[in-house]
Amino acid sequence: VAQDPYFMKNHLGSYECKLCLTLHNNEGSYLAHTQGKKHQTNLARRAAKEAKEAPAQPAPEKVKVEVKKFVKIGRPGYKVTKQRDPETGQQSLLFQVRAPFKSLAFGFWRRKCC
Repeated sequence: VAQDPYFMKNHLGSYECKLCLTLHNNEGSYLAHTQGKKHQTNLARRAAKEAKEAPAQPAPEKVKVEVKKFVKIGRPGYKVTKQRDPETGQQSLLFQVRAPFKSLAFGFWRRKCC
């Protein structure tokens, strides 16, 4: 009901359907009205009217976006293990990552000598 564009609560505390111009004493009555034939035909009539009035617009041209290309290094393997400390009972996660030794990520640590 909160997202219905035709639902309106007036100053008297009753509910109105702005599409059909009907008054309802409570929300249940309004909800029953929205499932009824009068409301459904008015919805169809409104949709047809809006489709007729809307000018046929040409489809906007799609802007071509260049995709950034990345150098693939490879996928490192990983393993996640749940752990529990026997003394304190605290839970933890252990992440073990396996990467190739000649990985670019670790290349700056090693220096060739001689």
